Order: sequence, then C-alpha cells, then structure tokens
Amino acid sequence: MESRQHSLAITSPERLLSGRWRLPERLAHLWRTALQMLRALFPQWRRSRHLRPWMLVLRRKAHASAQSLTVSEEQTARLLERMRNLDDCAELARRAVAFSGSGTDFFADPGRVERIIAALIRENPPFLHLACDAPDGQEGSAAQRQVVFLRRESETVVQEPCTLFIPQTEIEHRENRRPPGNPVLRTARTLSDLRAAPLLYQNLPEDLLIARMLEGSIPVLAYREDRRYLMFRAEERLLTRREKRICEVPVEIEGGAEGEGARLIYLLFDRSTSLVHGCAPRGVNAVMELALAAAMLRVDLGRPNARYYFRSFADVLIPKPEHPPLCAATVQEKDHLVRELFQTNFSGEATRTVEALTVAADDIERIVESGELGPNVRPRIGLLTDGRCTVYGEIGARLERLGIELDTILIGPDAACNPELARISSTVSLVDPALYHLNEGAGA
Repeated sequence: MESRQHSLAITSPERLLSGRWRLPERLAHLWRTALQMLRALFPQWRRSRHLRPWMLVLRRKAHASAQSLTVSEEQTARLLERMRNLDDCAELARRAVAFSGSGTDFFADPGRVERIIAALIRENPPFLHLACDAPDGQEGSAAQRQVVFLRRESETVVQEPCTLFIPQTEIEHRENRRPPGNPVLRTARTLSDLRAAPLLYQNLPEDLLIARMLEGSIPVLAYREDRRYLMFRAEERLLTRREKRICEVPVEIEGGAEGEGARLIYLLFDRSTSLVHGCAPRGVNAVMELALAAAMLRVDLGRPNARYYFRSFADVLIPKPEHPPLCAATVQEKDHLVRELFQTNFSGEATRTVEALTVAADDIERIVESGELGPNVRPRIGLLTDGRCTVYGEIGARLERLGIELDTILIGPDAACNPELARISSTVSLVDPALYHLNEGAGA
C-alpha cells in the first residue's frame, strides 16, 4: 500500500509537467489550423501580400543618373522568336532535365523557359543590350539591314496519306470430289453433282432422276477440307511521322544602330558545382546562368560592332590564362559560342573570381592596345556568378583606370552578400529563380 502511494506521488507531478510542456505545441497547432481556415475562406488575402522582386538592379552613383533606353515590343518579340527558332528554350529544358529529372524542375518545360526569358526581357537589365544608341535616332533602316541564315537540324512532324496493306488470316472451306479431305455423304444439289452419283442412279430416266434430285434422295460422296490462307486488305490512312530536316533561320544584321566604336563584351562564366547542388530544385541556378548568357549573345547576334570574348572560371580558368580567350565576332561565331555554353560542365570546386577579373583586365588591355577593334572601344565585363568573393582594391582601381565597366550578375539568394564586388561594379543585377517561381505561383 505504501509503495502504491509513493508511485502515485511521483507520477502525478510528472503528469502535470508533461501536460504543461504540451500546451505550447497544442496552441501552435490550433494557430496553424486557424490560419489555414482563414486562407481557405479569404484567398484574396494571400494574393495581396507583398512579393519580393525576383530581379533587382543596383547602379553606382556615377551611373544612377544615366537614363536607360526603352525596349519596344517589336524588339522583345524578335528576340523571343530568334531564341525559339534556334531551339534555345528546348536546349535549356534538356539541361534542366539532366540536372534534376523531368517534372521536378520548372525549367524542364520549354514553354515555361520561354516565359522566364520573356520576363527577363521585360525587366530590361543593363547587361542585356536590347536597345543600343543610334546616332540618327533610329534603330537602323531597312536598307541598312542584311539577312544571314543559320542552318539548324529540326525535327518536324509530317502527316501524309498512305496505303496500308493489312494482313488478314481466314479459313476457307473447300470441297473436292477426290481426297485429301474428310469424306462426307450428302445429297446432290446441282446437275453437276449427278456425275458423282452412283451408277444405279445415273441409269434412271432423266425425268425420274431430276425428280429424285429435287427430293434430295440421291446420295453423293464428297471430301471437305479446311484451308487457312493469308490475305492483304488495302486501307487508306493518314500517317504521322517525325522527320529531321535542315532549316535555315534568318538573322538580321543591324547596321548603323550602335554609334561609333566597337563594343567589347568580356563574359566571365562561373561553372562551379554550387550552381547545381546549392539550390532547390537541383541545378536551377545553373540553368538560369545559361539562360542569361544565351540571351546576351542572342541579343547581339546580328550586331557586328559587338565583339564577345569568353572564359569560364572555377578552380581553374578555361581557356587557361596563357591562352587567348574565345572570341565571337560574326553571326556564326556567336551561335557557336552559345552551343558551347550549353555543353558546360559544372564541375569546379572553387570560385576564383579575383583571378578571373585579373586575367580579363589583362586581355582587355592587350586587345585595346593592339588596335584590332579600332578607336573608341567601349569595354565591358559581364560577370556571372553565385559565390562570395573578397575583391582587393587594386583590381577595382585598375578597372577604373582602363575604363572598363563591370556588369555583375549575382544568381541565387546567397550571392547577394557581396559588398566588395558590388563596390567596384558599375551595375549589380540580383537574380533569384526561386523567387520567380514563387511569384509566378502567387500570381496564377
């Protein structure tokens, strides 16, 4: 009895304490349930909340007063049609599927990739030179434009009428006067059957013989056989098949639309593994970086004054610092550079942004001093990365001394904490694909 009272005395405070600790959990559960009921009853409250922009552009004070050129609907439609005809959206979707699998990434649908690129064009970021300075106030007359065709292998769905011979297996019941076959005794039905009748019936008078045949009293021995045969029935159908064809995509060469002097764009492309593994869905930041770089090249595809130089960086630079960077000046060279971009292997273990900027400054200084681009060269560096870096002051001072504008594109939420890099950049564009996905889902 004493042991029972002692156990009750011990367990009763424990029960009180356990119930007290469970009270906050129950209140939190009730609060979550009430919020879900309110959201279900008043869906407009959820839609009216403030959404953070998925792209944010920051400019330095020296460039904040510069008025950005407006982009017309014709330029936007022309760029989207160009990327659609050159299969850029489908290629980006294939890369997204390779990263995370079909259905797990909103980049895996070519239609959604096209909508993301359209939203990027409407933002009119500074690194995307959609509208260029024109000395005569026009984008370039029709007489100054030429058309260059790029050959593409496309898969076309063809429908054409065709005659199909459909096999059919049937059974034919045949009857013979002689073997092979199964012997069957039946009555004579026609005059030709009287030839196989017994001689006793054949010697009867004709009128009596015919009367007996009509009565069905003349027996005839026959042999029946079942034979299978194969026949082909002709049928007209409309067949659908896929055919690979070589098509030509027209690209307009825009002459006289950029003013005097060449525009030098040096692309520094980050290929570290953090762009694939450090985001959700897997690889979304890598696909966004590919989309940004491809859009930059497609915008300037038909502008001969835009000269592109390219290096990818991670733990090592490709091409190596002792080798010259990749150069793209013509329409075919820029198209080839886009296809090389889509084959990028994101396998770098580190992000050496300082080394990449130093090598880019050396290359630009060498190119400008050689005079191969002529006078009044306007150099710019387009830096696409998602990692943090500590930039020393001499690099920023050197870029300012050489007159190089630095357009920094930071991809992902973690890349926004780059104060040193933002300090030396002319423009900083913060791009977050996950926020675009959330905003699109909230606006649907």
